[in-house]
Formats: sequence, structure tokens, C-alpha cells
Amino acid sequence: MAKKFNLKKILAPVGDIVRKLKNRRGELMSEVEIIDRELSRFGGSRRGRRPNQAPATAKRRGKRKRRSREELDALAEEIFKFIGSKGKGGVTGKEIQAQFGPMVPSVNAWLKLYSPAKVKTTGAKSKMRYYA
Repeated sequence: MAKKFNLKKILAPVGDIVRKLKNRRGELMSEVEIIDRELSRFGGSRRGRRPNQAPATAKRRGKRKRRSREELDALAEEIFKFIGSKGKGGVTGKEIQAQFGPMVPSVNAWLKLYSPAKVKTTGAKSKMRYYA
């Protein structure tokens, strides 16, 4: 005859383990509540930033300044004179951007749109040189 299978005897240690885990979870949750109270007392939160503070990804510096067509044309003329002042050596896009700031989508495209005269180029991409 087969031995009787006693499930209660096998599950007794598991019940003990579950009881200990529940007690430990309760202790940890009470510690979390204490930490949350202290954080809120100092104006912080669990995520590390204050509630009224903007997220790190949203760096706003104010409203973007829109330039009129006349301002863009005047700037293009200055850039054209700058390129002409460099002589036969020409100038790179990095030099133009360092002097006048970034131009979107690229220096070449920007100059095609706003330059008072055609700007000659040699090379490709970052190696491109501009001549007046």
C-alpha cells in the first residue's frame, strides 16, 4: 500500500517563509513612508526633483526671436563680405558658424536662400569651402 501524501506537512515551511516576508515588507514600507515624509518636508520627491520644477529634458530659454526678411538679407550680406575678406583661401562652414552663429538646415542651404550673390563652393559636407 502507498504512503499517504501529507500536503500540510510539506507547505508548513512555505507558510513560515511567506509570513516572514510579509513582516519584512511591512517594515520596509514603514521606512519608505518615513523617507517620503522627510523628502516632502525638504521639498523633494522620490524622483529627485521638486514638484514645480520642469523636467530636465525641457530646457526653455524663453520665446524664440523671429527675424524679418530684411534682417536675414543684411546678415547674409555680412556673411558674403566675411567670405570675400578671406581671399582666395575661402572659408569653412565652421568658421562662418563660429562668427555668425548656427544656420539651419546648413550653411550652404542658408546661403542659397539669402545670399545677395552666388557663393562658390568646393568640397563636400564638413570639408566644404566657400568663396565669394
